[in-house]
Amino acid sequence: MNARAKKHRSRTLLWLALPTLILLPLVLLSTFWTVPTHVQLEVATTRLAVTLGGQERREIFSRSVPFSSLVIESCKIVAFAAEKLEVADPQQLVAGTKAEEAPHFPTTAWQEIKPTDPVRLSCSDPAAKVTLNSLDPASPRLGSFDRIYFEPGSQVVLEAFSGREPAVSAEIATPQDLHLALGSELELVADLVKPDGIQVPFAGDLLTYRAWLPEARRMVEVTSGQHGLVLIVTPPRGQVAELFAEPLDLPLSSVEMLEEDLDGRLITPLRDEATLRYPDYPAVPAVTLKKEDAVGLGGLSDARLRSLRFDAEKGALRATFDGTARRATTLAGAIATDRRLTLYHTFRYNWRWALLAVAATWLVSTSWAAFEAWKKLRE
Repeated sequence: MNARAKKHRSRTLLWLALPTLILLPLVLLSTFWTVPTHVQLEVATTRLAVTLGGQERREIFSRSVPFSSLVIESCKIVAFAAEKLEVADPQQLVAGTKAEEAPHFPTTAWQEIKPTDPVRLSCSDPAAKVTLNSLDPASPRLGSFDRIYFEPGSQVVLEAFSGREPAVSAEIATPQDLHLALGSELELVADLVKPDGIQVPFAGDLLTYRAWLPEARRMVEVTSGQHGLVLIVTPPRGQVAELFAEPLDLPLSSVEMLEEDLDGRLITPLRDEATLRYPDYPAVPAVTLKKEDAVGLGGLSDARLRSLRFDAEKGALRATFDGTARRATTLAGAIATDRRLTLYHTFRYNWRWALLAVAATWLVSTSWAAFEAWKKLRE
C-alpha cells in the first residue's frame, strides 16, 4: 500500500470516528452541566419567608381576614373609641388551676377609668405588643382586619404555630395602616404599652383592659412602625381556610425555608415530606424531600406562589411554588445536592433536542461520505 493510499485510509477512519470523538465528550459533559430549571415545589413548612416581585401591589391574605384573637407587635399607635373602659389590678390575677382553665381576673379586680376619644395606646418600646381578645369565651370570632397590600420588593415572613389554639404569624416589612372591625366588647392586653392622656390606677408594664365600643364606631385602627409590623392571627375554628386569598398567584423574587434552633444553627422547618417536580419534563421522576432536608431556591425568575393554606391540625403552611431557579439545592446533613436538571436531561427527555443531536451526527457522517464520493468522481 503506497503512502497516498495509507493517508487516504487514515483520513477516512478519522472522519468516521469524528462524530464519536465529538459527541462522547459532549455526552459526558452534559451529565454535569446544569441549566436554569423550571421547578414546582410543594411543601408543608412551619416557616416561610418570601420577597415579592413584579410591578404591582399584591395581597396575600383574604380581603376580610377573620380572627378570634390578634397579637400586634412593632406597631406605633393603636386607637379606638370606647363608651366604657376598665383596667384590671394585676395583683389580683388568678392563675388557672386546671388544664383547660385560663388565667382570669375576678370581678373585684376591675376598675373603671375615664377614656379619651379616641383611646390611643403608644407602642414606643421596641418590645411592645398589644393582644386583642373577645370578652365572650363562647364567641368564635372577635373581628376581622381589612385588606393588606404588599409592595414589590417587600418581604413577608409567615410562621405557623400549633397548640391549643393554632395561629399564624405574619412579619410584614413595610409600613401598614390597618382597620380592624370588631364586636362591641373587647379585652385588650397591653405589654409595655401606655395609654395617652389616661390616668391608670395600677402600675406595671403588663395591664389588661376591657372596652365597650360604640355601635357606630366598632373599629380599632393600627398604625405600624417605620419598618412594618408583626401580626399573630388566631383564626376562628371552622374558618381557617379563609386566611389566605384564593386563587393565589404572587410573583416572587426569593424564597427561604430555614430557621434557627436554640443553638443558632440553621435547620429545616419542613413539617412533612416535600415534592419537587419538573413541569417542562413530565417524564423526569419527581424528587421526594425528607423532613430533615434543608431546601433552598435562588436566582428565581418567573417564579410564583401558586397556593398557600394553613393546616391547623398539623400547625403548618402548605404552599406550592412554580418558577425557574438558578439554584435549587437540598442539604441532608453536610451533603448538598443540586436539584437542577442537566443538559443530559434536556436531550433525553425532550424529543426535539434529541432529534437535533441525531440530525447533527447524521449530517457530519453523510457530509463526509458525500465529500469522499465527490473526490472519487473527480479522479
